[in-house]
Amino acid sequence: MRVTLNLAIRPSLEQRYALYWAIPAVLVGLTALLFLSGSTLKSFREYRAVRVSVAAYQERENTLRTKEMALRRQLEGPQSRRLLDDVQFVNQLIEQNRVSLTGLAADLTDLIPDEVRLTALALASDGQQRTVRFVISGKNEEAIEAFLSNLEDSPHFKEVAIINEGFQEAGAASPLENIACTARYLVGERKETGE
Repeated sequence: MRVTLNLAIRPSLEQRYALYWAIPAVLVGLTALLFLSGSTLKSFREYRAVRVSVAAYQERENTLRTKEMALRRQLEGPQSRRLLDDVQFVNQLIEQNRVSLTGLAADLTDLIPDEVRLTALALASDGQQRTVRFVISGKNEEAIEAFLSNLEDSPHFKEVAIINEGFQEAGAASPLENIACTARYLVGERKETGE
């Protein structure tokens, strides 16, 4: 006697559908895996390119730093020091010889009494010396003499000389006395005592 037993369980409807959908699910999964692999490979290549770029930048930075250090050593050398000292000396000479017209006017207006007016001002330079030419108008002779005395006593002016003198009618009031003067302007000149 032969007995045949079938121990297999008949698949249910849900199991049959799951088996049918397994193949498309595997295909979708493989497609997603391929997409992720491609994306990862692309990201890795970009990372490697950035890394190479950073390495090139660091190498360039190191090269520039080396050049900078070499230039600094060269600038700290004796020739560069001498050149820097010469440049500073020339700049000091330029600064000493520079004259400010507003400074000149300020030096003059400090010396002018209330009755005297400055009507013209000119500055001429011939090498080391600067000559100031100016015209003043005063109401009376005492005011002009006070100005000339102040000018001669000033440490900024030397060798005061009167070039021209005249009178100008000022309408109904008393006539104004005009004087044209020259003086040597000492601001900015090098001192002749050992410099």
